[in-house]
Amino acid sequence: MKVVLIDDSRLARVELKNQLQLCEGINIVGEAENVKQAINVIVTSQPDLLLLDIDMPGGNGFSLLEQLDAVGKLPHVIFVTAFDQYALKSFDYQPKDYLLKPVTLERLKLALAKVPDIGLQAKMTLHSQVFLKDGERCYFVTLSDIFAFEAQGNYTKVHFKGGRPMIYRTLAGLEQKLPAEIFFRANRSWIINTQYISAIEPTISGGFEVNLQKDLQVEISRRQATEFKQLWSL
Repeated sequence: MKVVLIDDSRLARVELKNQLQLCEGINIVGEAENVKQAINVIVTSQPDLLLLDIDMPGGNGFSLLEQLDAVGKLPHVIFVTAFDQYALKSFDYQPKDYLLKPVTLERLKLALAKVPDIGLQAKMTLHSQVFLKDGERCYFVTLSDIFAFEAQGNYTKVHFKGGRPMIYRTLAGLEQKLPAEIFFRANRSWIINTQYISAIEPTISGGFEVNLQKDLQVEISRRQATEFKQLWSL
């Protein structure tokens, strides 16, 4: 597993490196002391996991994840911080764990055990269970029950029978995980579950308008209409 350490404290990075050397299957491929350095290191090394501090000069750990998610380059994350007040906010970024300094080797190993192996990072299946947190409300939904994903800036609204929660994920990041044989990028703002298409009509612009469950109507753009026909034509 390729790991990048991001912390403005050199001593903290040294301590983590020493502990990681005692953990099996870990390959430290880079380190950074601020957000700008971190982006360069991550783009170059393509890590599987970030051990990420939150308070850093030039931006915090949350802003780094927002930048990475916007371009669909978000690795797994374990927060490593001296402050517990960020714990609740951290759940919006779906970390694998939240470690308080000083970190013990035993606690670090427990956190690493929560990170999927590289071979398990394949796309989800329709039977995958998805955890969604929207404010104080939480949902546990089967992927096949989701009708569509709608972009709302850096957030995405998830449409399913039980609700329409907003999650901090971009469509670009989600698209990489979803099974492409079922979920289709209709336009810049929507990914739809094609199993729920109940009607489809051509539009003047050269695309299609599809009706989904719960009276959802989504336009497949002219550009995407060509791909749609290629994928589902006999």
